[in-house]
Amino acid sequence: MSEDPVLSLIDSEYPSLLDLYQELHAHPELSGGEAWTAERLAGELERAGYLVTRGVGGHGVVAMFANGEGPTLMVRADMDGLPVREETGLSYQSRVRMQDARGREVDVMHACGHDIHMTSIVGAARILALLRDRWSGTLVLVGQPSEESVSGAARMVADGLYSRFPRPAAGIALHVAPDLPAGTIGYREGIFSAGSESLDIVIPGIGGHAAHPDQTRDPVVIAAQVILAFQTIVSRELPPLEFGIITVASVHGGLKHNAIPDEVMLQVNIRYFRKPIRDLLLDAIKRVTEGVVKSAGLPASHIPGISLLPESVPPMTNDPALTSRVASALTRVLGTASVLRIDPLTGSEDFGVFGLVEPPLPLCYFRVGCADAAGSCGFLHSSRFSPPPAVIRDATRALVIAAMEILPARSP
Repeated sequence: MSEDPVLSLIDSEYPSLLDLYQELHAHPELSGGEAWTAERLAGELERAGYLVTRGVGGHGVVAMFANGEGPTLMVRADMDGLPVREETGLSYQSRVRMQDARGREVDVMHACGHDIHMTSIVGAARILALLRDRWSGTLVLVGQPSEESVSGAARMVADGLYSRFPRPAAGIALHVAPDLPAGTIGYREGIFSAGSESLDIVIPGIGGHAAHPDQTRDPVVIAAQVILAFQTIVSRELPPLEFGIITVASVHGGLKHNAIPDEVMLQVNIRYFRKPIRDLLLDAIKRVTEGVVKSAGLPASHIPGISLLPESVPPMTNDPALTSRVASALTRVLGTASVLRIDPLTGSEDFGVFGLVEPPLPLCYFRVGCADAAGSCGFLHSSRFSPPPAVIRDATRALVIAAMEILPARSP
């Protein structure tokens, strides 16, 4: 396709897209609470000429544009923000506070680029509607809630995404990338990002007075030994050429300086690329925890509690044929230097869940560079993350190129 009509349309839409981006950035909402965001996105897609359904799998939005015979393409953007206090100093900086899932009032920020993702899907929706004479098929645009809790995709599928709406032949999505230069696209076939599991581990003990530790079995000390023992699982049990991470991200126990508590809570996360490694890590965590607790001399009734949380997601896997096709189209338009094959990411993403159906849905997920020359963009989930708004142009353009590659040209 010729790139000129797309670029001129992006230029004409950019001022209103920038306004939308700044509004979305200033009004983030946490996972599961995206009511205002979903309505704002739904309204934009309706104004672009799409048939919109609200409330799919929670606050999920599904927008359809039927344009004659041809395949159905799903394009997804995530909508939720993070419990992060923004420190960018932007004129449209978020000052939102809301209750999280545990009832705590927290600051909220779009620290992962979901505001960019929503803005670019609106831009692509407008441009593809305007260019309807150049492609054929059906677009299904998805505004997904609860990506940060890696639960929104599964809820939308369970709520009939593929039965209430046309079943896609393929699905695409993008994510901003502060580790790639602005103006570049990162792609790869096969495993794109890591699987993740989160666990709560309760380390038991026998509490008492800090002046008489001999009368206790200190769970703080036991927890420290467990944490240190975890470090050798990866270094000594994982095959050297395999990828795996164990992180103890939170340790909670006790309320008073001179009172040894009865238990300590650990919040643990693992990352992996292959299921056998997931199983190895989980089995080792259980074995090590139970072994260290037992060695502390506690009564047999004092056993650790290990709970696998719903916040889990398998590795995100790109369909090789679809990804190769999209990457080739992007390269033809943007040039070889701007389309880069990248290594798998250690972060996690639930877009892959959309593909875990029967028959499997081919997916292509790619990254859009947003690092500026000054290095002032910050990184994902940082309070200072502020991608240059011009990345909206790159993201919108990439979605349009990918969509028009997958959807066939309209017959005269």
